[in-house]
Amino acid sequence: MQKTLTSLAAALLLATIGTGAHAAANLITDGDFEMPVVATDSFDTYTNLGGYSATLWGSDATSGTHKIVDVAGNQFMQFGGGDSAYTAFGVGTGGAYTLNFDYNGSGFWALYNVNTSNYVSTGPLVQINGMGTDSSSLTLADNTSYKLYFGSVGAGLPGMTTGLQLDNVAVTAVTPVPEPESYAMLMAGLGVLGFVSRRRQQR
Repeated sequence: MQKTLTSLAAALLLATIGTGAHAAANLITDGDFEMPVVATDSFDTYTNLGGYSATLWGSDATSGTHKIVDVAGNQFMQFGGGDSAYTAFGVGTGGAYTLNFDYNGSGFWALYNVNTSNYVSTGPLVQINGMGTDSSSLTLADNTSYKLYFGSVGAGLPGMTTGLQLDNVAVTAVTPVPEPESYAMLMAGLGVLGFVSRRRQQR
């Protein structure tokens, strides 16, 4: 009986750890740019993609040349020289977040707080150049709306190219918040362990 209760308590605690460590949700919609309407080894601009151009990755530039490019089934956003685009997202629970994205080329990113009309990013433009994965720490506020901007270099500068490719954009919380049922399972596990401990002391 004692071994059974101990095993049950251990199982409940392990289940709690498993459910509490779920992956943090990405606040960016369409951050991987995988759109079935763009055929393999082809491209299309956002203005030709229906609702995408109206709600996701809108353009603040008159050129509006950012497009979805497919290379062997992998899709990414490509900017022309001097073009820019943004996507909006909201934060319910503030705290520490991380911005991640893959890039190739030269350009910048910027994060704008819509509620306060201030840039969160330093500079406010953060330069990116070359090829790789960028990871930046952010502190975001409760119940706040943001706009995340990306853009390319408009003219040839020393050591920089006039274009930018972007993929896998994600804004995620640093520490995922455990689901409510995780706390219930944790309390149940601790309760069983306490019961086993009291039984041992009585004996």
